Amino acid sequence: MDWEHTAPDFEEVLQALLNEDSPFPPPFLYHLGDLSPEHVARLREIWPQVPLERRRGLMEDLETITENDLTASFKDLGLIALEDEDPAVRFGAIRLLWIEEDNNLIPRFLEIARNDPDPEVRANAIGALGSYMLQAALEELPWRYTNDIETTLMAFLKDPQEDEQVRRQALETLGYSLNLDMAPWIEEAFASPSEDWQASALFAAGRSGQDRWGDHVMDYLYHSSPRLRAEAARAAGELLHQPATERLLELLEDRDPPTRLMAAWALSEIGGGERVAEALEKALEHAADEEEAAALEEALDNLALTDEMGDLLMMDFGKKDLDDLLDDDDALAEFLDMFGGDEE
Repeated sequence: MDWEHTAPDFEEVLQALLNEDSPFPPPFLYHLGDLSPEHVARLREIWPQVPLERRRGLMEDLETITENDLTASFKDLGLIALEDEDPAVRFGAIRLLWIEEDNNLIPRFLEIARNDPDPEVRANAIGALGSYMLQAALEELPWRYTNDIETTLMAFLKDPQEDEQVRRQALETLGYSLNLDMAPWIEEAFASPSEDWQASALFAAGRSGQDRWGDHVMDYLYHSSPRLRAEAARAAGELLHQPATERLLELLEDRDPPTRLMAAWALSEIGGGERVAEALEKALEHAADEEEAAALEEALDNLALTDEMGDLLMMDFGKKDLDDLLDDDDALAEFLDMFGGDEE
């Protein structure tokens, strides 16, 4: 049968899920998204009968699809998989739901964070709340949700008996908070002998957007641990920490691939004009593989946008300049496009 050109009946998709003797046809994966209520009910009914390894594999395959197709959504399947008896499937279900940005998921993630028997699943649910805390920092999340998240996660962080992974993820997610004084907690994590805690401190510091962490970030850009160098590069980019530029340029030649790529991303966020662009182009010429080349090309595109935005913000607009801009439809459209097209 030509799987690529034959649209299957949903019952056929379900039977393929249950069939242990044959691989699940990859094109069928797309038929597990955007389900009708009737199809959701049928999938929920047969889900416990789907072989465990297939359920686990589905979570990985569907996450890959959502990473490469921003329009893909498997929310209904993810909600069903949240109830799975297997922690790996529940973990994967949360990953599927990270992209949804649905405030109605917040109470569900909080419930999992409090009550799931598996610490990794609990920590993953807390991580999923990070995008909502970013919304809160942008004043785009209703207060009741912000308060519920902050109250719950701070209780985890304050409890020394709580699982360490849960506490570290709580610190990282609360890095976005504008209502809590996270500085003492970040300082304590930096002072920890644990590399895990230090990495979480860098992550939270970057999310905080506070210049006060600049010196810490600079120190870690020289750390012997590749993981901590990479996390410091990420933090430098999030903080737009210009003093880190020289060191980030050096890290484009770091022996650790994740550190090189994170340095490239950070430079593209901070900006720096032709000098940084030339460094990224040189790095692209010597990219280790296609994945690194793609990331460097993306960094170059982002750098161009960052520098263009910087030039625009440096412009001295007078009233006549603004009037001229408003009278020029093409110039106005280009200007608005740089800011997301919001005329107001």
